[in-house]
Amino acid sequence: MNFGALAKERMGERGLRPCDLARLTGYSQQYISDLISGRRRWNETAIKNVYGVLGLKLRVITDEGLSIGEI
Repeated sequence: MNFGALAKERMGERGLRPCDLARLTGYSQQYISDLISGRRRWNETAIKNVYGVLGLKLRVITDEGLSIGEI
């Protein structure tokens, strides 16, 4: 899964620019740009904060189809 591509798609749907997302998350614009472009690795905190602002949730599902967690 490409976390940056999903975030970028959602930003487009909501009319948000990287600077808007930076302001809403408290991260720098450079950090947001690096996450989205893949120059920086996503961590659990970044996923929670960025995806939370974008109205996205990440759900972990086992091969058996069981949901074992959500970020």
